[in-house]
Amino acid sequence: MTRFVFTRAMRRVLVSTVGVAGLFTAVMGFAHTPSGRPLLKWMGMSMPQAASAAGCPLGYDVKQSPEQKEAARQRFAAAYRGEHAALARPALGFDLERTTREALLEWAQAHGVKCTVPRSQGDLDCADVPASLFPGLKREAAIRNLWVTFGADGRLVALIAVSRAAEAAPISATFRAANATLATLAGPPLKQDGEGSVEELKQGLLRQASAEYRFQDFYALTRVTNMGDGFVLTEEYRALPKVAVRELPSR
Repeated sequence: MTRFVFTRAMRRVLVSTVGVAGLFTAVMGFAHTPSGRPLLKWMGMSMPQAASAAGCPLGYDVKQSPEQKEAARQRFAAAYRGEHAALARPALGFDLERTTREALLEWAQAHGVKCTVPRSQGDLDCADVPASLFPGLKREAAIRNLWVTFGADGRLVALIAVSRAAEAAPISATFRAANATLATLAGPPLKQDGEGSVEELKQGLLRQASAEYRFQDFYALTRVTNMGDGFVLTEEYRALPKVAVRELPSR
């Protein structure tokens, strides 16, 4: 496994930069994956410690009950819901609110993908998913960790995919392909910061690009980050619960 090596100057940059919400989310989200264990070690934490330590700012430390998950889903929707419905809800080829736990596990077994029940962060953690399993999406980077969350009825409500590569090119290509798919099938992003090109990502440690998509019934976020010794892409795909018209955001 590749070791993280931070110089004193790099540590100063990291400490001064992680206060920015987007960068902090990317760094901490990656740190809580098996691929990010060296980063957790540098931060003075192991995976078990990170999972059991109280007060993880992103909530990765808590295994929620079905009721807690639904309440959190409702809060997330209230904060991030958009004004219009998505044209479609692309989620790496899976059907949000339709794909069942059993169907996803059958898909994983058929393709040699190992899925386990994680200590925290979702209901399943499917590791090392080849890009070739997503035909037509023009992905070049494999998924290191695919966190899957199901609703109370056992149907898919959220996916978080984390991809990592030593070089910028496959991560950049996958980031841009994911955004092209989202913009074409769901609709344009609410906001986009950066293009995620190879040249842009190579400009320095924690250099980042992102795109956020907000709809009435769907939320997606793509974020790519230069981690210093590699490049990380995080993708979120979430089905938002239905609400009455009077509760929809006004502009």
